[in-house]
Amino acid sequence: MVIFIKCPIPTFIKLVVPIYLFLLMDTNSQKEYFSYAYVRAVAAVAGYSVEEKSRPMDNAGIDLTIEAPGDFLSKVDAQVKCTASTNIIKANTINFPLPRKNYDTLRRESLVPLILIVVLVPDKLTEWMTISKEECVMRKCGYWASLKGEPSTKNKETVTVKLSRKNLFTPDNLSKIMEKINNREEL
Repeated sequence: MVIFIKCPIPTFIKLVVPIYLFLLMDTNSQKEYFSYAYVRAVAAVAGYSVEEKSRPMDNAGIDLTIEAPGDFLSKVDAQVKCTASTNIIKANTINFPLPRKNYDTLRRESLVPLILIVVLVPDKLTEWMTISKEECVMRKCGYWASLKGEPSTKNKETVTVKLSRKNLFTPDNLSKIMEKINNREEL
């Protein structure tokens, strides 16, 4: 149900504004939720569960934990970012400007492996997803990288992280990540 509010500005202009326009979340929040949904979809197809972290953990640089149900060893923590920027897409890499704080978190040693997932979306929100009777399509895709062991930086604000375009975040690649974790291999 749509509720309309009539705002009498001058009498010769009748401005009708749908109330739902005031209830929508901002674009950055939409990107955050969409990127989490993308990770959840990939994990579900691969057979893993996803836990969204609390605000304190998010502030500490961990957005989601992906794990195998019943297997306490196969677990990875992820910082998830989303962007519609096309100038970061290069021939072999996605050159993402990561906040320095997140870079430092992701490059450190950790008992649970840490990865960065960057989800790319079209510029127009209406193109992020289409649904029909035959398919549900999320656009565009995500890439992942482990920053463990990366060097410290003198940058104050951001660090450009180069994610290989070979590291597409797919159900098959997530299974390979989890297999490496289970075998105690480096990502």
